[in-house]
Amino acid sequence: MAVWRGRPRPRSFVMKRITLTLVFLLARAALAAGPTALERIQSKIDVEAVRQRTLPHLAGKYSDPTKEFYPGLSGNDLYLFPDGTYLYDEWADIQPLIVRDKGKWRIEDGTLVLVSDKEITWDPGVERRYIAVYRANHPSEILLVGLNQALNSFEQASDVQAETELMMVAKERFALIKGQGAAARIRKKLIRTAWNPDYFRDDKK
Repeated sequence: MAVWRGRPRPRSFVMKRITLTLVFLLARAALAAGPTALERIQSKIDVEAVRQRTLPHLAGKYSDPTKEFYPGLSGNDLYLFPDGTYLYDEWADIQPLIVRDKGKWRIEDGTLVLVSDKEITWDPGVERRYIAVYRANHPSEILLVGLNQALNSFEQASDVQAETELMMVAKERFALIKGQGAAARIRKKLIRTAWNPDYFRDDKK
């Protein structure tokens, strides 16, 4: 026990010092870590994090461009299946639909994480970590914002253009995917029509 002027300090005094030290260290760690991804977005636009972050709830087809800018001349789709697998494709007016990536997805510390299958030996061009949010005035939507390129691009926009930029960098859920039957049908069709590993092996990247 600590000594105070030749006498043991009261236990309550020692515990108070320990508590204050822990609070101070936690506060310093929070400052060092900087704002979270959600806070970075909220500094420019009123958004909320999707609270129910489970595989069944987040499963669906997410597309870029979002509905406000659809269809556009090019885009991509991220299919999150309820069994924890995913497919990612890209398309353009001068390029056929092609599946560039597939693998497994999970929720880790509130963040959506993609991990490619081992057979993906090329750069699929898709971000690996996302935050799921919705605009406060669109409570039924779900937007996925990549925590690298998409978030950095969003932060470069002026406050006046923040909402437009968010919708330009996000992937918006266009459709739900409920049940393994629906997931199997979508996966089978995409693999049959748009899965071609040779596309990435003959200098057509």
